[in-house]
Amino acid sequence: MQRRNGICGPEKDRGRGEAIFKKEIHRKSTPTGNRESLSPDKIDAFTDSFVLFNRTIKKLHQAYKKLEVRFNNLNLELEKTNKRLRQSLAEKDRVTNYLNDILDSLTSGVLVVDLKGVITLFNRAAEQITGWSAQEATGHCYSHIMGEDVPHNSTPLYTLATGAPIVNREKEVRTKDGATVPLNYSTSLVTDSRDNVLGAVETFVDLSRVKMLEKEVKKVNNLAALGQMAATVAHEIRNPLGGIAGFAALLERDLGRNDPRRGLVRKITEGVASLNRIVTDLLTYARPVNLRPQRIDFIKLVDEVVNCFETDVNNCRHEGITLSRRYAASPLYCKVDPMQFRQVILNLLHNAVQAMPEGGELKVEVLDGGLCCRSSEGSITLKVSDTGIGMTEEVKTNCFAPFFTTKENGTGLGLANIKKIVDAHHGIISVTSELGKGSSFIVTFPCDWV
Repeated sequence: MQRRNGICGPEKDRGRGEAIFKKEIHRKSTPTGNRESLSPDKIDAFTDSFVLFNRTIKKLHQAYKKLEVRFNNLNLELEKTNKRLRQSLAEKDRVTNYLNDILDSLTSGVLVVDLKGVITLFNRAAEQITGWSAQEATGHCYSHIMGEDVPHNSTPLYTLATGAPIVNREKEVRTKDGATVPLNYSTSLVTDSRDNVLGAVETFVDLSRVKMLEKEVKKVNNLAALGQMAATVAHEIRNPLGGIAGFAALLERDLGRNDPRRGLVRKITEGVASLNRIVTDLLTYARPVNLRPQRIDFIKLVDEVVNCFETDVNNCRHEGITLSRRYAASPLYCKVDPMQFRQVILNLLHNAVQAMPEGGELKVEVLDGGLCCRSSEGSITLKVSDTGIGMTEEVKTNCFAPFFTTKENGTGLGLANIKKIVDAHHGIISVTSELGKGSSFIVTFPCDWV
């Protein structure tokens, strides 16, 4: 670095610039013609102004640079903040969707009302139970959707008004189509992190199936008690019946062949036999089914029973009844109690014949039923159909109930005993029927249930 007169670097350059600027101003201010010249003082003042302007420009330039750096830093910070915000919003959406999926996956109905009693949330189970869609329910008053006749103290509106939760109570509400549904329900307040009340929530479960099962259990208990009583009565009746039958046989032996009183004795004997059948049915129904399962060809068993039944000309050919068979092509082996299932097949055949007083077609089918609903193994289906008088809806509903009968002298235990035997084999029996066109009884049971 060179030094002249003790001045160097920027100061030297600035001094040189000022000297050049003054020289140029002096040259241009030299009188030529009529142009007025500038005084030295004005030139110095102008020079100082120029220098100050240069310094100001330089400071502005430096400030701009700093501002640009600060802007870039702020821009980077803003980008980071925006990224974190996007991640936070994405996480919030994920959590919201997760919670909504949980709500829609619940088997319990869930609804939320705001402080005005307007529904703000209605999950999928609530839709299924009430028949209202979430779109229809949200934005409407609770009473409009759940029913005006629901007592106030059985609603989340009561919880809103009193702050008292309701736990595991029962009530009935009307669905969209007007049906009545029994519910088990609970309510509580909805609050935020500062305990400010935002509304109330109600959870509810459809009790229709539970109530139906309760009725079935009550019915079964009543029938069990009735069965026990009937069994006791049957035992008491059977003993004197044996004596009556014995004395009637002795009386018939002592009467002459042409004695008109023999007909009266035969009526006594027939009555005793009828009572004995009733007693036997009662005892059969009252006692548990004790199975002795054997592995057999079910088609062979059915065919043997049908052949024996067909020889009974009073039940078939003389009454204009034709009997047809349709069996699976190959043998169907299964484990059943042959004696018990003989009774099932015979009872179904007798019922079919009795349903065709004017004659008709009796059809017996044995088919491979595929997978059974009560077992992972294969199943067999037995179907006995007739073209008789058919059944009303009431008869179809109650035909397997004990002591239900449409026959004048029936006990109502035939089909009940059949169902009991089929149930013991882990099977299912059902009926299809059309009034005036006939009925079909269908028995499906697993091949190997033991």
